[in-house]
Amino acid sequence: MLTGYYSIASGMLAQQRKLEIQGNNLVNAQTPGYHAQRAITTSFEEELAKRLEPRATGAIGSVNPITIVERKDTLFQSGDVKQTDRNMDVAINGYGYFNIQGEDENRTYLTRNGQFDIDEQGYLILPQTGRVLGTNNTPIQVGDTNFEVKEDGSVYTSAGALAGNLLVTELPETAEQYENGLFGIPAGAQAQPVQGTGFVQGSLELSNVDLNREYTMMIEMQRGFQACSTALQLIDQIDQKAASQIANI
Repeated sequence: MLTGYYSIASGMLAQQRKLEIQGNNLVNAQTPGYHAQRAITTSFEEELAKRLEPRATGAIGSVNPITIVERKDTLFQSGDVKQTDRNMDVAINGYGYFNIQGEDENRTYLTRNGQFDIDEQGYLILPQTGRVLGTNNTPIQVGDTNFEVKEDGSVYTSAGALAGNLLVTELPETAEQYENGLFGIPAGAQAQPVQGTGFVQGSLELSNVDLNREYTMMIEMQRGFQACSTALQLIDQIDQKAASQIANI
């Protein structure tokens, strides 16, 4: 029965982890540029089962009693682009990610979220993250909210001066995904610039979360968790009966 306990308990833990990831997708359904995630499960430590009887020994087969969440995969499909008519909103029309200088200036973040704002010094920023970087790896200073972003990514101030060009890069394989659709580049890693990407000012890329699909998967995972919980109770009842009946013999 111990194998049954381990199998069911690992199934419950895996379902719980999948529910957490699925819940995070639902929470970020309205986060611009957010990429949905999926939990990938696998078996752990395959065991060889043997038959041990007089003159009847031999291998029966193998079992995988434990299930674990091996990793999280990200769905990189782009979301729909929605027109907002807000001058500080910028959507990427094509491949690539905006580069944001972290507030501590020691880390660069990548994101598809173009819901920008202006800080007190007139720099273009992603709120609660940092300043938007240009192709020369320096923050872009636009002065006020009446700036203009051309289709090629060049940014002009309200006075018509060139403030910089938006830096858009590929996502390195070593990038780590954080909350709110942000990806962090490890220290020393380089992100390759993307050429030929277009930009649309006054628009935002929505998340790629499909709510119908997410809710359906959430219900499936909840039922899987409940099934494991019921099976665990049944095994516990069987053990209690076995122990009481054996004790009476």
